[in-house]
Amino acid sequence: MSNRNADPGLFAVVLVGGKGKRLRPLSTDERPKAFLSVTRSGKSMFADTVRRINGLIPASRIIVVANRAHKRLVTRDLPWLKGRNLILEPVSRNTAPAVGLAARAIEARHSGAIMAVLPTDHYVRDEGKYAVCLKTAVDFLKSHKDCVVVFGIKPTYPSTEYGYIKLAGGRYKSGKRKVSKAEKFVEKPALGKAVKYLKSGSYLWNSGTFLFASDTLLRLMKKLAPGIYRNLKRGAVSAKVYSDMPDISLDYAVMEKAGNIYCVRGDYGWSDVGSFEALKRVLRAQGRKFAEENGKITEIY
Repeated sequence: MSNRNADPGLFAVVLVGGKGKRLRPLSTDERPKAFLSVTRSGKSMFADTVRRINGLIPASRIIVVANRAHKRLVTRDLPWLKGRNLILEPVSRNTAPAVGLAARAIEARHSGAIMAVLPTDHYVRDEGKYAVCLKTAVDFLKSHKDCVVVFGIKPTYPSTEYGYIKLAGGRYKSGKRKVSKAEKFVEKPALGKAVKYLKSGSYLWNSGTFLFASDTLLRLMKKLAPGIYRNLKRGAVSAKVYSDMPDISLDYAVMEKAGNIYCVRGDYGWSDVGSFEALKRVLRAQGRKFAEENGKITEIY
């Protein structure tokens, strides 16, 4: 992997897993949707996520968190990934415990390092613009270390499939771009509310991509998610210890309760491939063919 333009103070935390419930039978417990190939590259969404940050983040600072049941799929797609850069969850839990594990590992290696949490079941059309957003967030956090940055996507239609971020009034300069203060996170709305959000111009889709310093995230967990924090402090994370972790997302456990949340507007052609309709849009844009039955995709060619 080329690291010529990499930022040596930045880690990536790549989350891969899930149960594939929303895209069954195309995805399964054994092969979650992140391991599906949806682009012309023929690579999985997981592999594409890592390739997308090639050159932006050193390979030695790319950490993958996956369930141990998916180790074979992870190493198939990333045969170079080894040792401390692969964290295997002993049992299935949600994103908050997974990110906590990664933050603890990063803090031990480089206290206060900035970490970018990247979901792997997303599609990005314009990777150049994506890289600019990543740099904007990192530059902002270098001078605002106690803050959290989320990528928000300008809505193009009144989606009821995505969570939203309501923006506050303040906007701050980071390089050549603006970073907005986030007022609150909003759950997936009913259609009527989604229409109002779209018209207001004050709401963005929540992409689920977060950046923060590792020590900042651990402090937030200590305050807002003590059940996770206590288990992280117990030392080696056995199956028993990890089973005691709350099964909760990072959004619910921390982000919806935290202050100092800021938002970078992403204009890079994003889609959360979380439904068959969203998947069909991506496949058509990529010129991929597929078979479907009763509205569900059963095979991608």
